[in-house]
Amino acid sequence: MKTPYTILHTIETGGPGGAETVLLELASRLNPERFRSLALLPGGHWLPRRLEERGVPCTISESRTWYDPSLLRTMVRLIRRENVDLIHSHLDDQNFYSSVAGLITRRKAVVTYHGAPGLARQQGLRRRFKTWTVRRSASAVVVVSDYLKELLGQAGFSPSRIHRIYNGVDLARFAPTGERRIRAELHLGDETKLVGMVANIRRSKGYEYFIRAACKIVESVPQARFLAIGEADEALARPLHELVRSLGLESRFLFLGFRPDVASLLGEMNVFVLSSTDEGLSIATIEAMAAARPVVVTRSGGPQEIVEEGETGFLVPPADADALAARVCDILRQPELGLRLGNNARAAVTARFSIEQMVHEYESFYQRCLGIN
Repeated sequence: MKTPYTILHTIETGGPGGAETVLLELASRLNPERFRSLALLPGGHWLPRRLEERGVPCTISESRTWYDPSLLRTMVRLIRRENVDLIHSHLDDQNFYSSVAGLITRRKAVVTYHGAPGLARQQGLRRRFKTWTVRRSASAVVVVSDYLKELLGQAGFSPSRIHRIYNGVDLARFAPTGERRIRAELHLGDETKLVGMVANIRRSKGYEYFIRAACKIVESVPQARFLAIGEADEALARPLHELVRSLGLESRFLFLGFRPDVASLLGEMNVFVLSSTDEGLSIATIEAMAAARPVVVTRSGGPQEIVEEGETGFLVPPADADALAARVCDILRQPELGLRLGNNARAAVTARFSIEQMVHEYESFYQRCLGIN
């Protein structure tokens, strides 16, 4: 029996982000006696550097158009040169390229969908063509939630070829520590109530509803402050900053940008919120629960599979700032409620969303795809 089998991990973005984190953890944690990992990335600074630190070889090939022959040529050459046994891609565009490369090289291609937008709104000939190609060519499809499995079925994918594998997090990294780093950095006292969200600024994250909820929360809890943590596209961030100013929240609502110390920041939050209008699963919510934080998240798809209403957090309708604010205030006014929800949340994700469980499920999945006993 051949060992190790070579897996080519590929994605269309360089991070940081949830899908990129999954690729990083998976590529670097597979059993080296069974699997050898390589990565093909479009560039970026975060993911290539993290993979390099963990000893995973990376090839960089940028994609500049909707169909880029140079990217496809690079992928095909890499597959043949490194004798790749299985291609594993993440996100819509790279799923298309890996499916085509699999056809050309006669290798099996596994594609993973982390989010809903490209599936739920297949607008335009190019996107429909890419989805059709993946549907017809991919050896198997992985989704990170049952919500996405249902969407793929509606998009014409065969249910028998769709496999759900939940994302996992490093529970030890998010264990509560009692640090007060961000409070010291921002000159905030222990009486300050921190309400935070970890998400790159994208339309689907619904940041405007978080901001409007913040305006309502301070009316009831004046000592509340709000943290937005994640990379921002300037065009999308500009109207959010303007909304903060128009609501008089400049000193209360803080955009911190990308932070490498998310685990520490989550541990200092009194409440974690997720205001998404559409969400495949939400690794950030799992991380917050691993940090024993009470969470208030929207019923936006995947989060319903993470949070048990009233036991490990609260679920509210998407695009509803009033409901979001009301639940946050419930927790801020009742510290014992927040403590109970947070402890229950930590126990729940320990049982269902560990990084070890995710890697184990992918290893078993790879073995089935490759016909390994």
